[in-house]
Amino acid sequence: MARLARYWSGPRPADVVVPCARGAHRVRLARGRFWANAKCPKCGAAVDRWRIRRVGAWLARLARPAAPRTLPRLVWIAIVAYLALALASAACVWLLADRWWPATVLLFGPRWVLLLPLAVLVPATLLLDRPLLAPLLVAILVVLGPVVGLHTGWRRLFVSPDPARDIRVMSFNSEGGRGMSWTPTGVLEALEVDVAALQECVPEVAERVRVLEGWHTDTRAGACLISRFPIVAVTQMDREAFLAADGAGLVVTYVLDVAGREVRLTNVHLETPRAGLEAIRVGRIEEGAPLLEGKSALRTFEHRFARRWVDGLPGPRLVVGDFNSPPESPMFREYWGDWQNAFSLTGRGLGGTRLNGWIRARIDHILADDHWTVVRSWLGPRLGSDHAPILADLRLR
Repeated sequence: MARLARYWSGPRPADVVVPCARGAHRVRLARGRFWANAKCPKCGAAVDRWRIRRVGAWLARLARPAAPRTLPRLVWIAIVAYLALALASAACVWLLADRWWPATVLLFGPRWVLLLPLAVLVPATLLLDRPLLAPLLVAILVVLGPVVGLHTGWRRLFVSPDPARDIRVMSFNSEGGRGMSWTPTGVLEALEVDVAALQECVPEVAERVRVLEGWHTDTRAGACLISRFPIVAVTQMDREAFLAADGAGLVVTYVLDVAGREVRLTNVHLETPRAGLEAIRVGRIEEGAPLLEGKSALRTFEHRFARRWVDGLPGPRLVVGDFNSPPESPMFREYWGDWQNAFSLTGRGLGGTRLNGWIRARIDHILADDHWTVVRSWLGPRLGSDHAPILADLRLR
C-alpha cells in the first residue's frame, strides 16, 4: 500500500507535458491542472491556451501504460482487451449472427455477462490510470448498446398518453398453458388490454378464450386473438411447407374494426433455434452446430414469407408475436428493420421476454407501420409461462 501511495502522489508518466507559449520550457500538467489556465512557472508564459496540445498529448499517452510497473501495465492490457472484446461482440451480434453459428450462440446467449469484468476494471482504472476511463467508457457504451441492447425509452417523453385514443396491445406466448397461473379475464382487466394476441394457444387455453363474455375472439392453429374491437375477417398464411420441414411458420391476420377504420393485426409464431442451441449447450457441438445453421436457414425463409404476406396487406398494420429472433439479429433487421419496434423505441431496460434461467432474450415483439405512433411499451408480469407478455400503447395517426 505504501508503494501504491507513493505512485499515486508522485509525478506519473501519464501526466501531460506541453511546451509553454514561448517554446522555451516544458510544463507538466498534472492532476487538477489539466483544464486550468496554466502558466509556465519559469517564464510566466501561457501554456496551451486553447488546450489542443494537452488533449493531443493525453490521447497519445493512452497508447501505452501509465508506468512500466506491473499493475499499470496489467490495467492497460485489460482495458485494451475489453475494448477489443466489446467491438468483436458487437460485430458478431450485428453482422455475423444467423450466418455463423458461434455468433448465433452469442446472439441468443446471456450477453449481459460481458458486463461482469467491469466490477474489476472500473475500480482498477480509477485507482491506477484514470485517463483509461475514456476507452473504458467507449467499451461500456458498446456493450450496453449494440451488444446487450439496453434501452432508455427516452422517446416516450415526447408523447403524452391519451387513454381516449390509445390502443393497448399485448402479445404473449402462453407456453401451452403449462404453468397457467392466470385467467384470460383477470389478465385483460388487470392490464387494461384492448387487443391480446396469444401464441402456443393450445386447446385448453383456446377453450377459455372462446367463452369470454364481452370480447371478440378467434382461435385457430395455436394462435388466439382477444379483442374489444369487432373481428371483421381472418386469413392465415399457408404453412404446410414449413411444417414439413419441421418448422413453425404460423402467420394469422385479423381485420379489426377500430372506430369504423379497418386495422390489420398479424399474429406470428416463427421457428426457434432452440434445438441447435440446446445441443451446443450440453457439449454436442458436432450435432448442434449444423442443426443451428439449418434452423437459421429455415428461420430466414419463414421471416421472408411472413414479410411478403404482410406487405400484401393495406394499412394500418400491426405485426405481433413470437418472432424467435432478437432485434439485433441481421435477419430480423433485414425483414423487419423498417417497422417501428415498440420496445426498441419506448421501452426501458433489456426487455427480455424469453425467460430461461439467467438468460433473457427479447424475441417477442410488437411492430407497427407508419400509420401508428408508439406511445410506450413495457413487459407485463410473470404469468406462469417461459415468456413474459409484452405490451404497447399505440395511437392511430
